[in-house]
Amino acid sequence: GIGGTFQYGYNISIINAPASYIQMFMNTTWLERTGVPLESNVVLLLWSFTVSAYPLGGLTGAVVAGPMAIMLGRKMSLLLNNVFVIIAATLSGFSRMAKSFEMIMLSRFFTGVNAGVSMNIQPMYLAESAPKKLRGAVALTSASFTALGLVLGQVVGLRELLGGEESWPFLLASNVVPALIQLTVLPWFPESPRYLLIDCGDKESCI
Repeated sequence: GIGGTFQYGYNISIINAPASYIQMFMNTTWLERTGVPLESNVVLLLWSFTVSAYPLGGLTGAVVAGPMAIMLGRKMSLLLNNVFVIIAATLSGFSRMAKSFEMIMLSRFFTGVNAGVSMNIQPMYLAESAPKKLRGAVALTSASFTALGLVLGQVVGLRELLGGEESWPFLLASNVVPALIQLTVLPWFPESPRYLLIDCGDKESCI
């Protein structure tokens, strides 16, 4: 769950704390490029695009999740899904250095793709892999990790931690940590038995 539904909750909440700083960054960047500051309604429009890129990416991720789960398998799909977060973290982490608010928009889109894939494939993987007695409890952990992500995102977004004016790029890039944890741990987990039997026809591996 740490690299799955946790990411969904975490990335929803971390964008709230630095909102004013990112809008200021957009205005300053545009002023440096053109010599003309942005009007407040244009800044708000750009901010709206930035926020909307996340659910748009989520829709894209949800659409590709089904084919990914069948072609690559549940576990491999979750592993490859972390690539989107790594790209997103790189873009947002270096956005201020590159003086490009467009990188933040693109970063939020890739973050959304990750959330869309994980919200679909993680519950599928857990339900298919858990023993019968634990299936209900294990499936519910998807919601638990979403809530945990929301809470930790709010905590990490405090100004005393990473929500300050100087540290907001690190806050947006901090979603790479759960991705790296999942990349380290998930390879040790088994593939979904249902996928091995039904999609691959590999009865021995399934057993």
